[in-house]
Amino acid sequence: MSSFCKWVNTNGVVHLKLAGDDSHHYLTKDAIDDLRRGLTEIRQLASSEPCRGLITTSSIGSFCDGIDHESTSAKDAADLAERMTDVIRLLLEMPVPTVAAVGGDAMSLGLALALAHDHCVVLEDAALGLPEARHGRPLPGYVPALLRDKVAYARLRKLLLLKSQVCTGKELAGTWWSAHAAANYRHKVLTSALEVLEGIKVGDGTDYAKVRKTLWPGSCGSVNIETPLSWPRASADEEQSDKQQVARTAMGYPVESYDVQYKAPKK
Repeated sequence: MSSFCKWVNTNGVVHLKLAGDDSHHYLTKDAIDDLRRGLTEIRQLASSEPCRGLITTSSIGSFCDGIDHESTSAKDAADLAERMTDVIRLLLEMPVPTVAAVGGDAMSLGLALALAHDHCVVLEDAALGLPEARHGRPLPGYVPALLRDKVAYARLRKLLLLKSQVCTGKELAGTWWSAHAAANYRHKVLTSALEVLEGIKVGDGTDYAKVRKTLWPGSCGSVNIETPLSWPRASADEEQSDKQQVARTAMGYPVESYDVQYKAPKK
C-alpha cells in the first residue's frame, strides 16, 4: 500500500505532499492516520531544528476531496471526521508558519484541511465546497469554526455550509484573509506559497501555536486546544481586537488586510 503523504525538508522549508492512490486524494482511515503520523514527525522536527515553515501541496489532481460520500456510509463518514480532529489540531499547534498550496479542488474535509493552515494560496479555477449538506450529513464542529474564523462574509459561510455551494479559488481569494492569493497556473501556486514564507520572520522566538490561540480562538477551541480568550466574544472588545492585530502581524498578514476584506461587498 502506497503512502498517502510524503514530506521532505529542503533548506528549512518542509514540503508535505498529498499523494494518494488516485487524483482525488480522498481521506480514508489509512490516509488520515498517515497524515497524522507525518504532521507529528514534522512538528517534532520543527521543535528541535531550525525550520522556516511548512507548505502542504498535492500531486496532480485535486488538492484533497475529503470524504468520498458516494461510497462511504454515514457512520463511517462520522468516524473519519472525528479522526481528522487530530490532523486539524496538529496543524494549529505547529510551531512554525504553515501554508496550503491548493493547486486543485478542495472539497469536504479537504477544504477544512486547507483552512487549518495559516495561509492559503489557491488555484483560480479550483473548486472549493462542502457537499455534506447535499448528502444530508452533519459536519464536525471544527468546520464551522474554521469558516467563522477564516471566511469574512456570513452569506458565503451560509452558502458553503447550508447550500453546498461550490466556489472557485478566484471567487474566494478575496473573501478570506487566510487566502493569500489565487494563482493563475498550477505551478505558480507552489512558487507563491514559498514567497509567502519568505515574507514571514522566523527564528525570533515567536510561538506560532500561541499566536493562533489568540488569532483563531474558535478554531483552536473546536479541537480542544486551550485558548487564552473565551469565544465567542463581543466584536467591540478592544482587548481582543488589539491582541488579534498583533497576532496577524506576527503571521505575516498586512496590517490593513483584515479590515479591508471585512467590508461589505459592493452590489
